[in-house]
This record gives sequence, C-alpha cells and structure tokens, in this order.
Amino acid sequence: MLETSKDLLNILLGSSVLIVALLLSWLIYQTARTIKGMNDIIKIVQNIAKNIDEGVNTFKSKAGNAAAFLAVFIKGAQSILATVSKKKDSSKKSSSKK
Repeated sequence: MLETSKDLLNILLGSSVLIVALLLSWLIYQTARTIKGMNDIIKIVQNIAKNIDEGVNTFKSKAGNAAAFLAVFIKGAQSILATVSKKKDSSKKSSSKK
C-alpha cells in the first residue's frame, strides 16, 4: 500500500485538501447564516419603523381633527364667557341704579 514516501505525501495532500474544503464549506455556511440573520433583523427593524410611521401619521390626523374641534370649542367658550360677563355687567348696573 505505502511503497514510497511519495505515496504518504499524496495521502497527506489529499487529506489536507479535504480538510481545507470542509473548513471553507463551513465558513461559507456560517457566513450565509450570519447574512440571513442580519437580513431578518433588518426586516424586523423596517416593520418597527413602518409601524411607528403609521402611528405618527394616525396621531397627526387625529390631532389635526382634535385641534379643529378645539378651536370651535374655544370660540364657543369665548362667546359664552362674553355673554355671561355682559349679563353680570348689566345686572351690576341695574342693581347700582336702585
């Protein structure tokens, strides 16, 4: 089987090539797993950013509607306050005349 040292060298070279091929295959596999993991993380972050953006847009639209109602409410309250103050002034004037 092993007649010369060249035969031993060929066996060692073959096993070395096999080990290098296995290590490179393992390295490529691990690199692919890492890239897939990063891709999954990027997708999750994109979904979170999309949900935050949708929430902000919804809040803006609702806040805009609330601001419109608030402006109407404030104008109504001012008119009620003006009416009440006129009534108080008129009642003070009528009571001071008596």
